[in-house]
Amino acid sequence: MDVLMTLGDGQMQFRFAIDTAAYQSLKRTTEWRWPAQDRLWNDPARQFTGRGQDEITLDGVILPAFRGGIGQLQRLREIADRALTDASGSLPLMLVTGYGDVLGRWVITRLDEEQPVIGPSGAPVEQRFTLTLAAYGEDMA
Repeated sequence: MDVLMTLGDGQMQFRFAIDTAAYQSLKRTTEWRWPAQDRLWNDPARQFTGRGQDEITLDGVILPAFRGGIGQLQRLREIADRALTDASGSLPLMLVTGYGDVLGRWVITRLDEEQPVIGPSGAPVEQRFTLTLAAYGEDMA
């Protein structure tokens, strides 16, 4: 199996792979906060106040009849819901690329699903998804 990316570990692991839940595009947005401070008789000055949001968006397609089955997006929902059952309320997931780059700990913030092709039994023949992940925000050492 050609793994593109792994989210989580152990029982709460999800593998994005060529022959299951494959994403066609990855978009990463990273922000740095530099608010402007107005000054009298001068241009505004900017001061760095820290990093802002760091988000990854994956757009992909699942063909349930091909491999992996119809429950793959439900599995992602269950992994995201895991925070509901944890007493601390925060369960970040390790994100690792298929080529071994460890991206750190992330949380699922949104999952959009589209079923553009439906089979005769009402089951989707194709599922498109957009998954949004946000960096957990590690404390500085």
